[in-house]
Amino acid sequence: MEKVTDFAIIFKNEKAIIEEWNIGAEHLFGWSRQEAIGQPIKIIYTHEDRRNRISEKEMNKAVETGVSEDERWHLRKDGSHFFASGLLHSLFEDGKLTGYVKIVRDLTERIELEAALENAANTMDIRVEERTSELGEANKVLRLQIAQQQRNDHLRHVLVQRVINTQEDERKRISRDLHDHLGQELTGLRLRIQLLKDKYAGEQDISDEIEALQTIAAGLDKTVDFLTWELRPASIDELGLEIALQNFVKEWSEHFNIPVKLTIDRKPEKRLAPVAEINLYRIAQESLNNVAKHAKASAVNVKLADIDHTVSMIIEDDGVGFPVEEKANTARGIGLIGLGERAALLNGEIEIESAVGKGTVIQVRIPADFQASENAPI
Repeated sequence: MEKVTDFAIIFKNEKAIIEEWNIGAEHLFGWSRQEAIGQPIKIIYTHEDRRNRISEKEMNKAVETGVSEDERWHLRKDGSHFFASGLLHSLFEDGKLTGYVKIVRDLTERIELEAALENAANTMDIRVEERTSELGEANKVLRLQIAQQQRNDHLRHVLVQRVINTQEDERKRISRDLHDHLGQELTGLRLRIQLLKDKYAGEQDISDEIEALQTIAAGLDKTVDFLTWELRPASIDELGLEIALQNFVKEWSEHFNIPVKLTIDRKPEKRLAPVAEINLYRIAQESLNNVAKHAKASAVNVKLADIDHTVSMIIEDDGVGFPVEEKANTARGIGLIGLGERAALLNGEIEIESAVGKGTVIQVRIPADFQASENAPI
């Protein structure tokens, strides 16, 4: 939150009251963090949008589909207006809506570019009428339009990448905090319980209760270790996707008591680019966690392979399955949307095949984007 300055990140609760406001929001809207927190989110909307209840409509859509996208004029503290793109994600905990996160990026530069392109196009039209080289001028206009579309696509791609990078940074921070703080507290708790056990060793009733507490503390310690490792496995940075995937599948299988067969058919010396490794890993992680939550599966197969100039990953389970089209528009479908966004970020595609009672198959295919060799010529 504190490192992101190019765009605003705003957290609001289910009643649309601002709860967090990053430096980017301060720069973009003019209100300081202290001024903004506790205010209704409508302070950033124009008077017309407030009358039309645009914020409420965005929140309803985010609850229904997981995300609401928009491009509209917003209001700064000094009363000035600026054009921006926005992404509003709904946040759920244990199936209950807990709030929203809104990401806003200033598009004023893009609007100016569009105006310049429009003026250039109008100028081109006049010049085409005045000159005989109609085909050449038309090609120039077409190139401008293509450049505009490419820029729009690039902006969206960069925004999604920055959001995912922010997520990964936050995972690292939470993982570190769990290990450094909560892990130490749990260690202290277990030591205190052991002292109590030694103190009351001769009193059977109390000793039985203390042993029960020891079991609970050991389970909490194991769960915290699993969450810390799941949030950011060190092996993916140090050893690569293949080793990280092997470790995750093994730990996941032992944690949830579901057998997994992992097949890796690619050359380990040709490491994928870091962005490809982390996103494929997260797709596998989200898919297997969905299996644990919903599938009631007795076995899972995972395969990672090189196919021509692409990399393919398949996650298949023998669980209860689900109607894909129906779930794609429900709260559970938010996870499916996230898988698709990660695949699209890698210029790849994802296919999900499932039916009630027939298990689920998730296949991801991405172009093979390899990590640059340190010895490669510059």
